[in-house]
Amino acid sequence: MARRIESAFGEREILAAEAPSPRSPLVRTAGRLAGHRLQRTETRGKHLLLHFSPELVLHAHMGMNGGWHVYRPGQRWRRARRSAWLVLDLGELEVVEFGGPTLRLVRPVELARDARLARLGPDILGGPDAVARAAANVAGAGPVELGEALLNQRLVAGIGNIFKSEACFEAGLNPWRAVETFDRPQVDRVLDIAAEQMERGVETGRRPGRIYRKSGGRCPGCGGRIRSRGQGDDNRTTYWCPACQS
Repeated sequence: MARRIESAFGEREILAAEAPSPRSPLVRTAGRLAGHRLQRTETRGKHLLLHFSPELVLHAHMGMNGGWHVYRPGQRWRRARRSAWLVLDLGELEVVEFGGPTLRLVRPVELARDARLARLGPDILGGPDAVARAAANVAGAGPVELGEALLNQRLVAGIGNIFKSEACFEAGLNPWRAVETFDRPQVDRVLDIAAEQMERGVETGRRPGRIYRKSGGRCPGCGGRIRSRGQGDDNRTTYWCPACQS
């Protein structure tokens, strides 16, 4: 999404900015973005940081229900305009944000003090060194179930529920086993796979779907039945094949 937004902006100036939804945190401040151009985008796990000037950063986190859309003039929106938390008019395009737990305009110094960002582990899309550090964190998680460890943003930032299930399946690892029962090469492999899958998703806009949300269906590996159930304190649904994932 960060690359798509960056591509949409290019060198375009924000002609107007508004927050149509009365629930938007930017109802009173969205107009500050008018006249700015995007300087760079930054991701920290699932947090998106849009830098518009040395002193103005848009910090967004979509959570489970938020989303960014890009529309051309006259194009039909997939959601009602009145529900948009932020609409940025670029002339030839409109960049729109809907919902999510975080949307705020801040100064870089405020980001440096943000405890949520400070606690994040290495970004899974941060390159080989970041993936290696994330793997070391996960490998040291001890008795925690692998599926839980992969979603722990303090260990590795950026992996969501889809890639947790799909990466474990591709690696042939049981997400219900404690991390300490796997050897280090196995942990390295599942992190490498997650990074590869997510990089591919960034490039193509597509997510892997071999087992996710296919509970009761046939496993593409062995033909057995895919299973699912909630995992961890947040009860996020994990999908796996008992036969293929030991």
